[in-house]
Amino acid sequence: MHPDAVMLAVVFLGNLMLPFTSAQNAGFVKSPMSETKLTGDTFELYCDVVGNPTPEIQWWYSEINRADSFKQLWDGARKRRVSINTAYGTNGVSVLCITRLTLEDSGTYECRASNDPRRNEPRQNPAITWIRAQATILVLQKPKINSSDQIILSADTPIKPVTLQCNLTTAQTPHKESYWMKNGKEIPDTRTEQMNTAYR
Repeated sequence: MHPDAVMLAVVFLGNLMLPFTSAQNAGFVKSPMSETKLTGDTFELYCDVVGNPTPEIQWWYSEINRADSFKQLWDGARKRRVSINTAYGTNGVSVLCITRLTLEDSGTYECRASNDPRRNEPRQNPAITWIRAQATILVLQKPKINSSDQIILSADTPIKPVTLQCNLTTAQTPHKESYWMKNGKEIPDTRTEQMNTAYR
């Protein structure tokens, strides 16, 4: 056998042993879910994407009914209330967290992912090179109860009928219903849609 033939055989076998990997377009494993929160609360949105190579993940935000006004979110934005934690491995996983919610935080949040090598070129259309998953976050004003005069009745006070009244003021979100509670438990048959309610 010619000496070069042995060397060619080794090189050929070595090439066969190399792992074959093909490119895979980005795809969502887990998408962010819409939520309703109260002012002062915290929300977290999760995004899990797969692809080869592992896709890059970005978070974007748009005000409600303003789909043409998306802006990219960055870690530390909104006076450091925004945190973005992203890890890349076999999958790309990212968590968007916003604390101390305000009414202005309501909107559409979008997870974008892409492994297209041209994805960040200015001339590329993001709608083609990035896949998107959206979640709507609605932040409602947390209810606040202002009590009037507080009256403490002692055990030896003669029993007299007492009427409790509640007058609900208008809020940014429509009032649905209210009910009375005693010792942490709802009092039956007190649910009402009226703005003014009383309990005896």
